[in-house]
Amino acid sequence: MVGLAWLWPLGWMGVLWAGMDEEAARRALGRGLAAATAALIAWGISGFGFAFGGMGLWTEATAFQALRRVYTLGADPQPMWSLVGLSGFLLSGIDREPALAALWLHHAPAVAVAALLLGMGLEGMAVGPAALWGAWLGGLVLPIGSHWVWGNGWLSRLGTTLRLGHGVVDPAGAGVLFVVTGGALGGILGAWGQRRPSPEPTLPPVHLPLLGGWGSLLIGVGWLAWLEADPLRTMQPMPDSALIARNAWLGALGAVLGAWLYTGVVARQADLLMGVRALAVGWVSGLTAAPFTGPWLAGGWGLLMGLATPILVYGLRRRGQTPQSLALLYGLAGAAGLLAVGLLADGRAGAGWNGVGTSSFMGRAGLGVVGVPGWGSPPDPGQLTAQIVGLLALGAWGALAAGGPAALARWLWARRWGRSPRP
Repeated sequence: MVGLAWLWPLGWMGVLWAGMDEEAARRALGRGLAAATAALIAWGISGFGFAFGGMGLWTEATAFQALRRVYTLGADPQPMWSLVGLSGFLLSGIDREPALAALWLHHAPAVAVAALLLGMGLEGMAVGPAALWGAWLGGLVLPIGSHWVWGNGWLSRLGTTLRLGHGVVDPAGAGVLFVVTGGALGGILGAWGQRRPSPEPTLPPVHLPLLGGWGSLLIGVGWLAWLEADPLRTMQPMPDSALIARNAWLGALGAVLGAWLYTGVVARQADLLMGVRALAVGWVSGLTAAPFTGPWLAGGWGLLMGLATPILVYGLRRRGQTPQSLALLYGLAGAAGLLAVGLLADGRAGAGWNGVGTSSFMGRAGLGVVGVPGWGSPPDPGQLTAQIVGLLALGAWGALAAGGPAALARWLWARRWGRSPRP
């Protein structure tokens, strides 16, 4: 399963390439690989420690006892407002504890996915700056977002601290990976990017259709394998893998159907590139909610996301985003994926998620994560509120942590050279 998980970043490369001509694809590949390589190095040096430096505070497992330091607001043996981990740097303990090595290695494909989206989206930027941004993402920005949700940080504990459902629920990374990376890419492009608006209501050309089609399928295969191989899977009440895969595929295929219905009505053709992009949007927007809902809701949500995909693509093109920086599309899909949990969850799974409702929840034994309207279970507006808080916090963190330094660098460049820099 660990090996299959590396199909996930390969799939994203294919999907992003599908809308680029040969020269643009060559430049994007250089930026993406540079960013991914730098991000993985930074993940080993500092990122793992920032993300999972407090895991030993939440488990008695001997392997994780080296990870027991965090920065938190308030003192507590199990800190509920933990902001960042502070142990496990420089591969500390990984050479002695196989469990730590497995956790570090498991998240490497996820870091690579985020860095590829960032690097390939930085149109016009040279390989060197793209590598620097990749290191910044993999060494600090993404790990802190990961800590908040996956490392028992403050967002995951909103169910205990503020009674907001089960806290932020994001098993597949719609928020941790795609909202944070989308915010970071948007922040950098806002400070350094050059917009070229394309307001014509025409379908964008597809340059590498076969590669895009295979890539969109590899995303699902690799991502599901990554979820199945999670070494922390036993710490959360995940349902059967076959049920997750069923709902995820229904959502993804529903998105393709929605996009082709839209383009068929509007442009009199089922556009291939839009189908490829919609399939990727379906994965991102549906996989996080797949464990907590039923097949009809999963497929219907995917159909809705597919109908929205051409509209989002056209809106981004009008704002001047090119095929490379359309990676922002998947940040928006990640936001939809976070909200999907608060809208589609029906209580069938997730009992005890983030330590909430282990014995009973809202007066019902065995009730899991529930959204609004509940779909047969008592609705829980607190879960939707938690997902919105997570969306805003993760998006703002990504945008500020990357956009702030980018804006400062641009200002310093202008003061030094008396002109605005090229991206």
